[in-house]
Amino acid sequence: MADEHETVMLSIVATVLAGVVIFIITIPIAGGVSISLFEGYVLPIFMSAFTLAIFWIFLFARHKGKLPILAGTTPPKKEEASMAPKPAE
Repeated sequence: MADEHETVMLSIVATVLAGVVIFIITIPIAGGVSISLFEGYVLPIFMSAFTLAIFWIFLFARHKGKLPILAGTTPPKKEEASMAPKPAE
């Protein structure tokens, strides 16, 4: 999973979008901007997006090789010789 940082970025975008949609939905329900609905429903979603953003920073830094302490512990794969016959030249 070399591109897990891209998956986390997609999760961040989806979480922020969900927060915005819920905020827009709460405005007509409350008859205006309600601080209690914002604190109860929208703020936790934005806090979750912030937490995902921190996680994404670490994943991206690991992917770029800036955090060697978080590098994978699995040894690199050895390329084995292919069993398929080589084409004639």
